[in-house]
Amino acid sequence: MPRMTRLEDTFLAPDDPGWGDERARDEFYRGSTMALNWMIYGAYVIAIVAAAVGNLLTSFLVFLLPTLATMTLCAYCTRRGIDVRAVSRQFAPWRRRLAYATVGPLVAVWLALFLWQTQRDSGGFDVATLAGAVVGAAVGGGAAYAAARIVRRRSAVALDGDDGE
Repeated sequence: MPRMTRLEDTFLAPDDPGWGDERARDEFYRGSTMALNWMIYGAYVIAIVAAAVGNLLTSFLVFLLPTLATMTLCAYCTRRGIDVRAVSRQFAPWRRRLAYATVGPLVAVWLALFLWQTQRDSGGFDVATLAGAVVGAAVGGGAAYAAARIVRRRSAVALDGDDGE
């Protein structure tokens, strides 16, 4: 058994008799999903507050938590042969719009506060900082795009390799 699978089984305990029936385990996993969703929004709010009071390092680190949680979720599903993007596309459009409409403004507010604090601390608008931000965004966006292509390609290969048994 691969080490990651052993680690996951330790945390998830899918075959532990302590679950009782299938319903208890299913409801616990659903509750964990709700907790993950609330954690994402809570982390963004905490990151916004930390940026507003000038604690930029804490703000940035807390802002990364939802990304790390989502990456962990996607990696787990990919190892189990589930294409999260394909599943997400099957949800009703209003659900996706709701997610973007609620997360998008939080990210925008955090980014505005974060940039405002960095400019305020440096005594004004610095062109070099803006250039660094643009380069960083381009490199980060490129890396995210490349990672998405790799995950998509691996998912497609995994699905093609499935003989339907």
